[in-house]
Amino acid sequence: MRRKKAEYIADIFGYLAFFAVFNIVKILPCASYSLMAKITGRLFYYFSPSLKKKAKKNLDAAYENRINPNQKKALIKKVFEKQVFFFFEWALWTKITPERALGLIKFNNIEHLKKISLSKKPVVLVSAHLGNFALMIAALTYKKLPFTWIARDANNQYLARYMNRIRRKKGVYGINKQHLSQAISSASDWLRKGNTLCLLIDQHSGKGTTVDFFGKKVQAPTGPAVFARKYNAQVFGVFIRHKKGFRHTIFVEGPYKLVKTDNTESDYQKNIQLFYERIEHHVKESPEEWFTWLHRRFR
Repeated sequence: MRRKKAEYIADIFGYLAFFAVFNIVKILPCASYSLMAKITGRLFYYFSPSLKKKAKKNLDAAYENRINPNQKKALIKKVFEKQVFFFFEWALWTKITPERALGLIKFNNIEHLKKISLSKKPVVLVSAHLGNFALMIAALTYKKLPFTWIARDANNQYLARYMNRIRRKKGVYGINKQHLSQAISSASDWLRKGNTLCLLIDQHSGKGTTVDFFGKKVQAPTGPAVFARKYNAQVFGVFIRHKKGFRHTIFVEGPYKLVKTDNTESDYQKNIQLFYERIEHHVKESPEEWFTWLHRRFR
């Protein structure tokens, strides 16, 4: 009981702190965001030893001796700075219209995806926690695609409700995977109706299949391959990359050519391996933008 009360109090204070910071950022001039992100990112770097340790462990696994300790240290600092900047940027997007927001996004090769998606055929989008993926989700929604995604809400119930309210005001809706069986059921219904589902698959999965990633064996979720096979969905890759200021490019790839034989499990592994090769390519293009450096990706 005491522990539950302590968690309850911690959630309230955590929510109030987030609410205060988020709304202060919203009223500050956008021209200050870059400098503020650099300063705040450095503070997180120096006062978040556990996150810094995770990032270093991941970089050691991914790059081994191909980059030196000083380069790894500099990259970790950039990761912190980028994630803070992306947080500030989301505050900006809550203030502007969808039309103005889309003016900040360049879409690379989206027409084929849009044509298939709007024809009411099921589509699975494969992506990662790379770049400002929250803006990517919003931008694809603003493009009027029949679109949703599966994500885990914040553990803090008050913060989760607040963030959901913000997203709903902008017309952005998702499927919460906290209750996995319910999430799978909702996603299945969504695809069955000929809609588009986005899955961010770059983080560790306790179940799934084993793939090569940065030269290491890692566990990866099989969701995209399973959904694609079950609903005969086409699979595209979609990745966002920060360019300059508040501008980004969203890269759309595909549809990917999937393996389909009588050996279902082998097919899942081969197809997920393809998706991970594309994720690895985009992470290498802008490693400072990969949020998953701060998670236990390599175990």
